[in-house]
Amino acid sequence: MIPDKYKIKRLEDDNIEPEETLIDTTSEHPSIEVPIGHKVFSSFFIFISVILLFLAFKAFQMQVIDGKKFAVLADRSVLSRYPLTAIRGIIYDADGRPLANNIPSFDLIAIHSQLPKSSDDLGREIEMLLPLISADKESLTKIFADNADRATFLIKESLSKEEAAKIKAMAPAGVYAVVNSQRFYPDGPAVAHLLGYTAMVTPGDMGNDDYYLTTDRIGRFGLEAQYEDVLRGEHRNFDPKNSDKESTATVGQDLILNVNQDIQKHLYEALNSVFNSAGVKRGAAIAQNPQTGAVLGLVSMPTFDNNIFENSSDATNSSKIPNLLNGKDNPLLDRVISGRYSPGSTIKPLLALAGLKEGVVTPSTLINATGSIKVQSEVDPNVFYTYEDWRVHGWTDIKKAIADSVDVFFYTLGGGYGNISGLGIDRIENYLKIFRADKETGIDLPGEASGFVPSRDWKKATKGESWYVGDTYNISIGQGDLDVTPIWLNTYIGSIANGGKLMRPFVVKEVRNSAGDTVEQISPQVLGEIPFDRETIDIVRQGMRQTVLSGTATMLQDLPAPVAAKTGTAQMPGRGLNSLFTVFGPYDDPEIVITVLVENINQSQGLAIRVANEFLMWYFGEFKKELQP
Repeated sequence: MIPDKYKIKRLEDDNIEPEETLIDTTSEHPSIEVPIGHKVFSSFFIFISVILLFLAFKAFQMQVIDGKKFAVLADRSVLSRYPLTAIRGIIYDADGRPLANNIPSFDLIAIHSQLPKSSDDLGREIEMLLPLISADKESLTKIFADNADRATFLIKESLSKEEAAKIKAMAPAGVYAVVNSQRFYPDGPAVAHLLGYTAMVTPGDMGNDDYYLTTDRIGRFGLEAQYEDVLRGEHRNFDPKNSDKESTATVGQDLILNVNQDIQKHLYEALNSVFNSAGVKRGAAIAQNPQTGAVLGLVSMPTFDNNIFENSSDATNSSKIPNLLNGKDNPLLDRVISGRYSPGSTIKPLLALAGLKEGVVTPSTLINATGSIKVQSEVDPNVFYTYEDWRVHGWTDIKKAIADSVDVFFYTLGGGYGNISGLGIDRIENYLKIFRADKETGIDLPGEASGFVPSRDWKKATKGESWYVGDTYNISIGQGDLDVTPIWLNTYIGSIANGGKLMRPFVVKEVRNSAGDTVEQISPQVLGEIPFDRETIDIVRQGMRQTVLSGTATMLQDLPAPVAAKTGTAQMPGRGLNSLFTVFGPYDDPEIVITVLVENINQSQGLAIRVANEFLMWYFGEFKKELQP
């Protein structure tokens, strides 16, 4: 039996009271808990720190010191597929004929993980390739050396069929001939400025859009550039493990144009024919439907074969590219939309509309065009300036002034003379801007330039000079500092042809997917309406019709359909004369409006008229007959 004094008192809830804990801590032999010593924490901290430092060092070693080596090893072990150029959508003319197509091409590629590991074995493999692809050892060795850190790389593009067959039969390990896609333009130079071309992407392209891979091509010009996002398809891959299977990927969407292939080719041929016979090189032509603004054909000269850029690895093609990029005649400039020119007398129908609306002249106003006008200087009353006409015309009304391109009449209408006050530069500037001469037309092609309309304030700010009546006279006949583009000129004449609407020029009328379903339909767009009643417009139209019947464009009298036109010649300081011509027809119900520009005509008048006449003779003759049921 244990005496009661040695028994431990138990509580009903069997819990330890606080005082028991306090008493226990003072005991020589504590029985509840003892605080952990400082040495334990220090040891644990040192252990964890050593582990973290080791991990940090290994991470630095793998990512920084040996990062490139591991990246290459990872690529070689994981990436075995070679990215192929995405298949671009096809560009069709209005009748469904391909203007830009895709043709198969063969590329020679290497898969690094399958190549020999030793330099000696690799050298022997290069020796085996030399006779198969007609390459020299030095350049081939350099290709392999430059791509030593890439999982897959291109050895040679655009192999011939014979080379591709040899590779497939006799190629060493790790080398493959793969079927790729190459752009092809059946009509080449005839469509170069309209369609453009593609080229290899640059680091800047890849930096701006993460879609692109180093093997991709991108539209650089024309419709290829304008509709790049539409035309490009999804990437494909060549997998050596399944080399016999075709890679499936969505191809790009197709473009259906307003352009007719026959119109495009004949417009090009008319320009080319006249240019060759006259010894000129630079010019442009644009054909549209004036009712809708639809572009039917567009040509700029000199032109180039856009297929050259699609196979630039060919030695012959590669030698031609620098001349295209740096040629003095600037063959890559689309003069239709990017060239700015003095319009010459083609601006006179616009001035005639403004003069009639403002009451400066009426349909019955007669001005005696004696061959020149003489005007007193606004600075020195003892000085007189003479403004010449191109010949004596006699008494002239507004229709004859348009038809015969009478400068004296338009000097008077624009700047004033005798008892006629003239429009003055402020009103001329206003009407030019109403016609949007200082703005882009919005055509769906890259690189369009806006025209330039001079003003009093502009001259004062840029030249430090006041505006004089002589400046107004120059603008009134389309000279001086007024600059426009051929596409704008055609658009403004189109508004006279259709009765008053400025229509936005547009090349593409429809976008379709690879299944042939319409994705987008592009409709005609009105940019603005010119503020003239039908009677005023008809007076100017009659003057343009008279241009063909008895004026400066009688060459077009024999066309199968009646047309209305305006001629123009512009003096370009230091660059000779430019010939311009604009025409629409049939007169009563216009379906086509054309503007032709010929640069530096060397006094050979009428070249632009000859181009238009040659084209329209075919258009209203043979072409229209083919369309009849």
